[in-house]
Amino acid sequence: MFSFCTLMIVFLNACSLETTKTKSEILEIPNIDEYTTLLVQSVDEKGVSSNSTPKDITDINEIQAFIEKVNKMEVVQPPNKELLEKSKELNKKGNYFFVLSDKETMDNKVYTMNFFSDGRIMFQEPNGKKQEANGAEQKMMYLSKEKHTDVLLEMKELLNIKF
Repeated sequence: MFSFCTLMIVFLNACSLETTKTKSEILEIPNIDEYTTLLVQSVDEKGVSSNSTPKDITDINEIQAFIEKVNKMEVVQPPNKELLEKSKELNKKGNYFFVLSDKETMDNKVYTMNFFSDGRIMFQEPNGKKQEANGAEQKMMYLSKEKHTDVLLEMKELLNIKF
């Protein structure tokens, strides 16, 4: 009986550790009133970004509409292995990068989100730190809890994205 109780305690502890890892939370995009540029980037049929697959958006109303749609989304912080696997899908056609910045040069405040064709959205850690040239300070940490296939379609229509 004692070993059964011990086994149950170990099992319950393992379950509770896993639950805390994937606990959902509401993600808030930092500095939402400071962004003046939204870069949208996709890849072509060969899995490469090209001159035909980016779009710079500077219309403040469109940028704010985009932010309102994705801000305060319910997200989870999955294990690093799952994030790594999801990151491997980035070069597949139908996936998009959306990058908010307070400058067109993208060299100050930058916040990145990756939209996948399956409806998942990967978010940068909301630390509001500047992205370094080597990619430091820009950690992709969160995935949307639910698949939001409609959000990508709405954003493409709202922002007139044809690629």
